[in-house]
Amino acid sequence: MFYVINGKKIIKILKIVIFFILIIFICKSMINYIFPIQYEEIIEKYAKKYNIEKELVFAVINAESRFDKNATSNKGAIGLMQIMPETGQWLSEKIKLDYFSEEMLYTPETNIQLGCYYLGYLLEKFEDETLALCAYNAGTTNVYRWLDNDDYSLDGNIHTIPFKETDKYVKKIKVLKKGYIILLNNIRI
Repeated sequence: MFYVINGKKIIKILKIVIFFILIIFICKSMINYIFPIQYEEIIEKYAKKYNIEKELVFAVINAESRFDKNATSNKGAIGLMQIMPETGQWLSEKIKLDYFSEEMLYTPETNIQLGCYYLGYLLEKFEDETLALCAYNAGTTNVYRWLDNDDYSLDGNIHTIPFKETDKYVKKIKVLKKGYIILLNNIRI
């Protein structure tokens, strides 16, 4: 026996197929908007070199600049990973760059290299991702101050981040990192 499909059923099936294609396209667009993937080779290169998770680097860049290589903050931080020129100078000396200028922070390769080195340095220094992210956002001096204050820390761990901006920043990075872990390791859209 053969099942005969009339014209109305074909149109109904086509509408359903088109609907699902649109849903998939919209979901893909939303995921790519929320979790953009750019500069992947550079990020992988320096994340590996400085022993940090590439998903963390993607999350930091997403939070700091939304992958805008020309981003400049109102405080003067520059580029993808929002590095202050003075910090960039210090970092370039640490990794023994032959030459450094503020303009180099707009170059994705240099910015990611310096940002990854700095993030790796902070992770090693604090031995804790939350503390390293706090230091990346608010500075190491503030983190040490918080760790010395019983109102904010207990047994060397921060239980309260006193700067609302930094608290929000750390939470955002952690959510973005989880998203990048799923996206980069399980599915590619």
